Amino acid sequence: MLNKLFGPSIFLLVLDLFLDNPRELMNLREIARRVNKNPGSISRVMPLLVERGLVEEIRIGKKVRAYRLNVENQLVQVLIEFSQKLKNINLN
Repeated sequence: MLNKLFGPSIFLLVLDLFLDNPRELMNLREIARRVNKNPGSISRVMPLLVERGLVEEIRIGKKVRAYRLNVENQLVQVLIEFSQKLKNINLN
């Protein structure tokens, strides 16, 4: 929904995915598959989302990482609420 409102951006596509699935744990390939983008493009966006505290990175083993929305972050809580309100508005 944010991507539709603010214009095309992989960052917003990924953030939208997490806002729509706030409790789901996803690896890089799963994120790329769901947003229909190259895993390399997604791997460049994930550090920004983690650095800004919007997404948590969870290490599973030595090399495998998974991500989920940081629902404890106040900004994320506002974004969830904003995203839900946007769904009630027709953006076409």
